[in-house]
Amino acid sequence: MTARFPFEPAEQFFEPEVRSLLRYADVYVVPTRPRGNILHYDLGAAKVLRLALSERSVLHSAWREFARHPVAVARLLAHVTLARSAPRARIVNFLSFPTGLALADEVRRLGIEHIHAQWLTSPATVGYVASLLTGVPFSASAHQHDIFFDNLVVPKAAHARFVRVISDRNRHHLEKRLPPALRGRSCTVHLGVEVPAAPAHPSHRVPRILCAARLCPWKGHRYLLAALALLRDRGVPFECDLAGDGELRREVAATIARYGLAGRVRMLGNLAHPDLLESIGRGDYDLFALASTERPGEHEGIAVAAMEAMAAGLPVVATRTGSLGELVDADCGILLPQRDPELFAGALGRLLDDPALRKRLGQAGRRRVLAKFSTESTTFALAQLLGAVPATAIGPDYRAPIGLPSHGEGNVGALAAWKDAVS
Repeated sequence: MTARFPFEPAEQFFEPEVRSLLRYADVYVVPTRPRGNILHYDLGAAKVLRLALSERSVLHSAWREFARHPVAVARLLAHVTLARSAPRARIVNFLSFPTGLALADEVRRLGIEHIHAQWLTSPATVGYVASLLTGVPFSASAHQHDIFFDNLVVPKAAHARFVRVISDRNRHHLEKRLPPALRGRSCTVHLGVEVPAAPAHPSHRVPRILCAARLCPWKGHRYLLAALALLRDRGVPFECDLAGDGELRREVAATIARYGLAGRVRMLGNLAHPDLLESIGRGDYDLFALASTERPGEHEGIAVAAMEAMAAGLPVVATRTGSLGELVDADCGILLPQRDPELFAGALGRLLDDPALRKRLGQAGRRRVLAKFSTESTTFALAQLLGAVPATAIGPDYRAPIGLPSHGEGNVGALAAWKDAVS
C-alpha cells in the first residue's frame, strides 16, 4: 500500500524496494490516492492495482465486501472514524474506508497473503481495514511525519505483525507513542538504494553542488542559499542545482533572485528519477548538500537522495537533524548544526577547495552505503519480516539494529473482537 506511488513522481524511494521484493514474492502495488494513469516508475514484474473510487468497478468491489458482513463493516467504520485520533485523521479515515472495503474484496479475489502499508496514515488505514475484514496478516512501514500524525497508531500497531521503521531515531519516537506491551512490534529496517557498479569521476570544471530535496520548509533551502551567497561573495567558484519541487517553489525562486544567484543556482524541478540517478552516476556533481531543519514533529528521516549520492561516491554536507546522523558520519561527510549559513558555507568551501578530500570522503560514503543501505540487503531483512524468506536464512550482510520482532499474539482485546466479528 502506498499513497500515490507509482502514479506521481514522488515516493521514488519505494521503486528499488518493490523491484527487490520481486525476488521473494509476487508483488501488487496499491496506491490509496492514485492520480492519473501514467506510471512514473519501472516496477518490473510487479502488478499495479488502481483502486480509485471514481471507477465503477472499485465501487462494486466495495459494495460486495459490505454485503458480505454489513454489521461488521458498520462497526469497523465506527471504529476507524470515532476512535481516539486527530480530527483530520477521522475525516481521512472516513474518506479512505470504501477503498479499504474494495481492497478486502480484491485480496479475496487475488489470493493475497500479506498486506504491507507504506506510511502509518491512510495507506495503513486501508490495509488495516482490509486485514480486519479478511484475516490476512497486516504490517506497516513508518517513516517520519506519519509517526506524529495521530491516526490510530496504537490500534494499527496492535494488529500488525510488525511495524518496520526506517531509522532508529524514528523508531524511538514511535515507541514513545505505544504502550510497553506493543513496543516489541517495531524494528528498524532502513530504506535502501541501488548502488551503481562504479562511480564516475567528474572532469576538470567548476565544482558542482547537488541538492535533491522537496521544496518544503524543513529541507532548509533558505539556509543553503544564504550559504551559497556567502561563498559567492568570497570568490569561491561553484554551480548548484536544486532538484525537486514543492510548495516553496516561488519562495525559493525569489530568494535566488534576491541573493543574485541566478547565474550560479538552477532550479531543475521534478526530474525523472532515472535521469537524476544517471546524472549523478556519470559524474555531473562533486558533492551533495542538504541544509535540513527540524522542530517537534517535523524533521528528516534518512534522506534517500543523500544515500543515492553517497552510493555514487559523492561526499555530503548536511545538518545534524532528523536521522541523518545514522547515514553520515565524519568519515564520509560533514554534519553541522542547523540554521547556520556561516558554518554551512565554511564546510562547502572546504570541500570545494580540496578535491582529494572530496574523493576520500566520497569513497568512504560509498562503502558505508554498500555495507548498511543497499536495497539488496535492506529488502532481504524486510522479506524475512514479511515471511517471504525464512528468518534463519542467511542473506546479504545487513542486520536490523534491534533484530526481528516477535510474530506472536498480542492484539488488544477490541481488535480480537473484530476478528471474531468478521470470521
